[in-house]
Amino acid sequence: IHLIDAYTSQLRASYRPYNAADEMEGPTVVEFSPDGRRVLGTGFKSDRTIAIFDVGIPGREGVVARLGKTRRSKDGQKGIPSALAFPKYGASGGGPNNVFAVGTYSPASIYIYDDRTNIPASEIVLHGGLAVVGHGRAFVKKKRRFEQIDTPDGEGDDDENVFSSARARWFQSRARGGVTQLSWAPPLSTNPYLLYSASRRSNAVLSWDLRALSSLGTPVCGLQSFTRDGDTNQRLEFDINDEGNTIYVGCGTSEGVVKIYDTTSGKLQDTLQVFDEDSGYRDAVNGVSYLSYQGGRSNNGLLAVSVGSRTFNEPDDEDSNDDGKQGFLQLMVCKSKM
Repeated sequence: IHLIDAYTSQLRASYRPYNAADEMEGPTVVEFSPDGRRVLGTGFKSDRTIAIFDVGIPGREGVVARLGKTRRSKDGQKGIPSALAFPKYGASGGGPNNVFAVGTYSPASIYIYDDRTNIPASEIVLHGGLAVVGHGRAFVKKKRRFEQIDTPDGEGDDDENVFSSARARWFQSRARGGVTQLSWAPPLSTNPYLLYSASRRSNAVLSWDLRALSSLGTPVCGLQSFTRDGDTNQRLEFDINDEGNTIYVGCGTSEGVVKIYDTTSGKLQDTLQVFDEDSGYRDAVNGVSYLSYQGGRSNNGLLAVSVGSRTFNEPDDEDSNDDGKQGFLQLMVCKSKM
């Protein structure tokens, strides 16, 4: 893990995670803690661990936090970690300051962990993780218990329970392809306990209300879904504005657009065309980043999008003209209609 100066592009420090075989292994996911004092790396192929380093102490002197006792043990969170996110709040914020979310590939899962722990100098095992999206036989049993809730108040309550269980199954199924991105609600959001997730080959970005985690062992029911074309193995990113009321969702190859949704109602507000409609060419919008204007109108902002996908040239197409079919980075001006 390299720490690079954003102003001079110089290398400031390096942090070296080592696996159980004493081999240096690079992470695929890196995240700073909210206070900036620690850097976390995960996504190792050898084991389901999180390497935690003090930013001021480069080298290999770090802490290894395990998601389970061993790689093949039945306890803890399964799968290779693929996403990690801390809430975007400082010490004076009103949101969940001491928790972080971890998402994994197959079997896909999202767990919430409490960061308020005295980490020793040796390896630790993260206990007490709460499942947003679970996996395994135990979770299937929980779903069955959730579906068989009986209420003595009448038929209307039975219909409501059936609808609730179907809604829970739908949200859980949309996150089973492998989590690719996690993001908490921004600091100015009206609900700081929202967690947004995107998954591989999923046709929707989901939002989860984590205030429901204290229920009776039932799976968490999603709050809103934001549809997209997700028929690709690429990571299709999303981003949220500073107020937390608008989400920008990148779409796959067949659409090649950025969809703008209202996070409260889940309604589609606008669609940004990245490609020229007359060209007939489309590609995946795999990167989305929104920046609010610091001056002028507060409802305007800049949206940076990256476009492109891996292509393979067939032998018969060596002489073909592929101009205009390469990936690119584009900066767009977004004007809110509100």
